[in-house]
Amino acid sequence: MIICTNLIPKGFSACSLWPFVFLRPEHRSDTALIEHELVHYREQAWIMPLWVVLYLVSRKFRLAAEVRAYTRQIELGGVTREQAAHALLSYRLGITLDSAMRALA
Repeated sequence: MIICTNLIPKGFSACSLWPFVFLRPEHRSDTALIEHELVHYREQAWIMPLWVVLYLVSRKFRLAAEVRAYTRQIELGGVTREQAAHALLSYRLGITLDSAMRALA
């Protein structure tokens, strides 16, 4: 279920917490962003709440999850590879821009 709300952490446009996808109202027609969140939604559906715990405590798990989601968003033309790489840096993953670009290649 997609819920449009402004109650999303600062710096983010959307977030998924199964069984919900929370989306800022100004992004309701951004299909690529919605698909990014649906990647997380599908991942969470089969191992929730373990997925959330791993996402919060493991940088490696979080990086892999975000790479999968950004790859889908890139496929749909929602962001470029460079934009996605810069976005990955905001997740505090301890990676460089070069390693983010390689992860998205």
